[in-house]
Parts: sequence; structure tokens; C-alpha cells
Amino acid sequence: MLKLKNLLTLLLPLLLVTLLLGACSTPELPKMPELPQLPSIPGIPESLQDLPNVMKDLGLPDLSTISNLPSLEDLPGMQTPPGAISFSGPTEQSLNIGDRLPGTDIVLSAITESGAEFQIAGMRSARALGDSLDFDGDWPGISGVSYNARFRIYYIGSSSVRAAGVHRFVIRDSQPVQANVTLTGNTMKFPFTVNVSNGNQIPGMTYGYGGQDDRGGTISGLPAGDYPFRKIGDSISWKGYVRADIPVDYNLRMLYYDANNAQVGGIVTIALPSQ
Repeated sequence: MLKLKNLLTLLLPLLLVTLLLGACSTPELPKMPELPQLPSIPGIPESLQDLPNVMKDLGLPDLSTISNLPSLEDLPGMQTPPGAISFSGPTEQSLNIGDRLPGTDIVLSAITESGAEFQIAGMRSARALGDSLDFDGDWPGISGVSYNARFRIYYIGSSSVRAAGVHRFVIRDSQPVQANVTLTGNTMKFPFTVNVSNGNQIPGMTYGYGGQDDRGGTISGLPAGDYPFRKIGDSISWKGYVRADIPVDYNLRMLYYDANNAQVGGIVTIALPSQ
């Protein structure tokens, strides 16, 4: 009995300490803030969301709060003809009175108390916030370039309007030539992603994919002496003419590669005649 009493005497302080520790709740660790996500803008491929500065590189404001923006599915369905190349994506334009929506027959002619007044194909058209501005036709001043645009007006000011949506170019008879070009006139930026099989050329460029190496995916067609290997996330730059009269600037990155295929993506800047 004495031994039991002595044992309880020794264990009691330990039991009290255990109970006290158990009663004290462990403070929760602070949660890591969520990483910012690319705004949900129609026409930007999901595969580009991890690339830095996509919205900034496209020159777009944050359009994610604008309701009823058109999507690529609103553009007329069509297949890119053989030998042609297509670029599509989101777009935003600011028009002052007298300005023409680039590539179209749509001109802002006046701002009235009830909204904005346009000339569309030479006909007067009154438009309010949320109304559409659509175009399907050929880009003026150059042959072999078709243009489709789907805009919605999201701002009407005292002397200007802003419209946003999606657009697409189809450039026929693509014959890329690498050159140190300067882009002038009406320049537009497009998100661009493409899957390239081993041995094939990247559309609109003279570079291609040459398969997997321990040092990365192999880019073929580079100037002699240039390092050809790209790991995932590495940049791929190309300047030249997608056709003899259309200068372009590709700023891409390696998104994925294996022995048979690669995916590259980024921003393509194209220059077309101004109206």
C-alpha cells in the first residue's frame, strides 16, 4: 500500500502536466495566400496561365468583370485552309469620334444622350452599352487576309467608347522567312499555342521540333552555332515575315516536350496595314 501511494505521488504531477498541455490548444499556422490567377478572359488558352505577364504582354486591361463578353465560339466556324495560318484571341479597343475599328467598316461618328452612333457599312447605327459590334470580311489594304471580330461595347464616355471581345485572322499563303523586322502600322498581339510533332515545323516560323535530349527539347532550324535545347519554361524567340508582306514577332516558351511531341506557346505580334 505504501509503494502504491509513493507511485501515485510520483505520477500525479506528470498527469497534471499532461492534462494542462492537452487543454492548451495549439495555435493554427497562418494560411498561405492564394496565388493570383489569370483573369477569366475568353480566348486565352489555359496552357498559358502559368506564363508570367500574359495580360500585360497582350496589352489588355482586366476584362474579367465585364459580363457577356463574346468567346471564340461566337466567331464563325471555319477550318484553316491548306498553306494558311490562323491567329485568334481576346481584343480591346478604344475609339474616339471619327475613329474606325481597325480592319472593319465600323466608324464611331458621334456620342449622343442615348448612347453611341456608328456608321457600319455606310449605314447609321445607334448603339448602347452592351450592344455588339461585329465584322466578317477581308482586312483592307492587303490581299489574302480574312478578319472576323465580335465586340461588345462596355464603356461610353463623352467623346469615346471602349469595346472588347474576340477576333481572328486567317493569313493565306504563309511562307515564313526569318529576318530582323521592325513592326509598324497596325500591330496586334495574340496568344498562341501549338503542338508540334518531332520533325515538323512550328507554324509561321522557320523553327521546328527535333525531339528530346537530356538537355531539353531540341529546336531545329536555328542559326548555326545557336544552342538548340529548351527546358520547360525556356523562351523561344523568332522575328521575320509570316508572308512577304506581313512582319511578325514570336515570343514563345517551351510548355511541354517528349520524344515525339512538343507544345510551345506565348505571344505573337503581327503588323497589318493601317486604314
